[in-house]
Amino acid sequence: MKITTTDSMIQFEYDEAMLQVIQAALGNLKDQSRQVLKNAVNATAKQAKRDLAKKAQTTYAVKGTRFPKAMQTQNATTAKPTATINVTGEQLELKDFKVSPATYKTGSAKPDILKAKVKLSSSMKPLEAGSKAFLVKFQSGHVSVAQRKTDSRFPLKKLLSNSIPKMVGNEEEVYGVVEPHIYSNLLDNIMKQIERTLKK
Repeated sequence: MKITTTDSMIQFEYDEAMLQVIQAALGNLKDQSRQVLKNAVNATAKQAKRDLAKKAQTTYAVKGTRFPKAMQTQNATTAKPTATINVTGEQLELKDFKVSPATYKTGSAKPDILKAKVKLSSSMKPLEAGSKAFLVKFQSGHVSVAQRKTDSRFPLKKLLSNSIPKMVGNEEEVYGVVEPHIYSNLLDNIMKQIERTLKK
């Protein structure tokens, strides 16, 4: 099994050697080998999607259920037993992460310093680099963390952080941690499918 990754895609590709191993294990039922491989690959992709989303959620201070919603699985078929997890999404606003205070306030209630963090393991840090960061509420009601581009009141620049594909594809803390389990899950799923087929 070959796993190909980019920032926006994780693909599980089969190889002929694995198919031959399944055929040997099935014996007289070797004509069902592609069905076995398809089911095993799809089960593995489903587990990988769940595990990647869970790991990303426990690594980054992103609100809500953005990770599983941004990941879509294209299932394998008997003709092409390759599954793909597509991860989509533009850069998130800093406001989508942990910001304190998180509520937009005006006048004397407006904070002097805004703090934020992108990773759950990090401490809240003041946003003091360059122009002062602050919460702004647009006419639409949307609240963002912004800075002024010049000394004038306008224009404003929304502060952005990582995209979901970038976070899920993090080799050190998300994908790189989950990847070893993908291979072991695939082998387990192949054995389960072989046993299920032989029992029929």
